[in-house]
Amino acid sequence: MRKLSLSLAAAALLMAREPETAAIPAQKCTVGDRVSHDETHKENVAAFRMAKTCVTNEEYKRFVDEAGYAPPERNSLGGDHRLWNGREFPPEIARQPVVNVSWKDAVAYCSWLAKKTGKPYRLPTEEEWEIAARGGLKGKQYPWGDAVDKKKAWYGGKWAGVQTLQPVDYGEANSYGLFGMAGNVWQWVDDWYVPTFNGRPVEEELKLFKAIRGGSWSNDDGFLKVNYRNSHPPDFKDFFVGFRVALSQ
Repeated sequence: MRKLSLSLAAAALLMAREPETAAIPAQKCTVGDRVSHDETHKENVAAFRMAKTCVTNEEYKRFVDEAGYAPPERNSLGGDHRLWNGREFPPEIARQPVVNVSWKDAVAYCSWLAKKTGKPYRLPTEEEWEIAARGGLKGKQYPWGDAVDKKKAWYGGKWAGVQTLQPVDYGEANSYGLFGMAGNVWQWVDDWYVPTFNGRPVEEELKLFKAIRGGSWSNDDGFLKVNYRNSHPPDFKDFFVGFRVALSQ
């Protein structure tokens, strides 16, 4: 009986460490932003689940500690805009999104989480990300409609150390219950960035950049639109890029 109790306690602890996710229904997705010279592309997307928030520093630290993975100390641009000190960070940023992580780091985290939970956690595709960000709204610019303000999203700021970012549940969730789909941090998605977003599979010579979505604390509101696309090399890391996880249904 004692062994059973311990097993149940361990299972409960493991469940508590899984991200809270929202069910996103199957639908057709139109992806792309003509402002940045990207043509739209439609694709049927199966139902999936998306984490309600980005991965936090405290969540990423469990991965760093348990997997022996390198902590997110420095960015790729050579500055000293870092929030961690070795494998530790100030307690006030525990619930902020982890930054200074590359696409490769994000994939490694997803693989660790999948192995730990026995569930196929992964990065969302670009179509999935945009569907989730729209929150079921059609033809709107932001996750809540056609307007955004500082009460809904964190943007237009300057580097201020531990006060630069906001907690992952800052602002207003969209109708799917997702926070931070605009502002705070850009988010890595699984796909290679294709400027016209029309070709699948992606040709080898185009596999240079991974797509990021959502805008960040340092951008103006134009970068926060749900159809705005950006990209960086898969080993790029900086203080405005984080990620969230997805899960196939």
